[in-house]
Amino acid sequence: MTHVSSIVPTPADAPLTPDPSPLSTGARGESDPSPSTEAPSSNSSSSTTKSSPRRRLIWALAALSVVVFVAGGIWYWQAYRVRDSWLQAEAALNRHDLSSAAAHLNRYLEQQPRDAAAWFLAGRTARRLGRHSEAEDYLKRCQELGGVTDATRLEWDLLRVQQGDLGDVHMRLRRTIAPDHPDAALVLEALARGYLKCDRLRDVMEACDLWVACQPDHPWPWLWRGGVYERLGNFHEALSDYRKALEHAPEDRDALLALAMLFVRARQPGPASEHLEHLLERNPDDDEALLGLAACRIEEGRPKDAVPLLERVLAKDPAPARGLFLRGKSALELRDPAGAERWLVRAVREAPDDAEALYQLILALRAQGKETEADRLAPRLEALRKDVARLDELVRIVARNPDDAGPRHEAGVVAFRLGRPDEGVRWLQSALGARGDHRATHAVLAEHFLRMGDPRADYHQRLAQTP
Repeated sequence: MTHVSSIVPTPADAPLTPDPSPLSTGARGESDPSPSTEAPSSNSSSSTTKSSPRRRLIWALAALSVVVFVAGGIWYWQAYRVRDSWLQAEAALNRHDLSSAAAHLNRYLEQQPRDAAAWFLAGRTARRLGRHSEAEDYLKRCQELGGVTDATRLEWDLLRVQQGDLGDVHMRLRRTIAPDHPDAALVLEALARGYLKCDRLRDVMEACDLWVACQPDHPWPWLWRGGVYERLGNFHEALSDYRKALEHAPEDRDALLALAMLFVRARQPGPASEHLEHLLERNPDDDEALLGLAACRIEEGRPKDAVPLLERVLAKDPAPARGLFLRGKSALELRDPAGAERWLVRAVREAPDDAEALYQLILALRAQGKETEADRLAPRLEALRKDVARLDELVRIVARNPDDAGPRHEAGVVAFRLGRPDEGVRWLQSALGARGDHRATHAVLAEHFLRMGDPRADYHQRLAQTP
């Protein structure tokens, strides 16, 4: 592009006025002292007239060049931003960072709102994040722009299955999606999520086994299968799978936390602290890592070092029940039973199913000589421990017999008794999809929803009375 200064005329190139200097001496030999009354020559007037349009044309061309340059720069910058958003989304998906991918896809769609493929990918990403209503909206927009396709039909199936609405869809998917299908790993991921929601733990493990065969370097099937092993009480298998997950994604927050908390529950504070400290180097405000590290400090006999970690978490509103429990436990370790009682009363109120918190509260009461209060809580602790143990056993029974409604119904009843209403509803609703007489399950659900003022109570009351 020609530089602006190279096309702007100089005074020498385009004289605008006649030369004002005195007339040089001619044949008369001296200058005329009187003012000249002669009109400018016709040649000078003609030169000025011709130069003015030329100068205006040059300035117009210069201005046009600037406008074109600026407009081109803006267009290029916008195109770069659109392209960069798409590439950033792809990179985030490749490293399994779904939240970042969703943010980049949303920015891309702000600039390219008629890109059906982008709406499809945004819908799939939202589904994998558990943002189900958002995924539905994106898929509908994709079909408005690109029509209904095999890909969108499959995505609707995955959206349904992932939410635990298995029906006959999960078996059809398992029959029709072969290991060499380009979306096989995504189908297995959705199946695993849906089976987890329905507490079909053996099916989760089978889906993860197939997923590992398709994508052995993906961390999630190892992580999720490890979680199933942990729920079933198999520490060594869980440990092996969590380590595999970290091997494939050393910086994955969920894998690091899962492995660390497995060590915490196994009362191995050394290796747990290593992973938790690494997490806190990356994010000093990670509440779960702070609570885990505080538990390690207490286990190591360093309750004083746990207190500052816990204070960072308890400064937030609402304070988490586990934070209240650990703060009370640390106070008891520091020989402050009265302070421990204050924290532990709050912890038990927030988490009535936490047997360890109730046990520590009883210890704090006895340390102050409050035997009557402690004795009054002791039967509750015994019942709580029995219910927790029974629920753990029912989880293993359901894993062996996923289609039997009986254990699922009992698990729901026990969960309600433990003060876990959401878990109770989930177990009972899953029992309705299994074999057996469901009238008792409908009756329990009707009673719960009636107590909560939920209109679903009428529906379950009718079914509870149906022969």
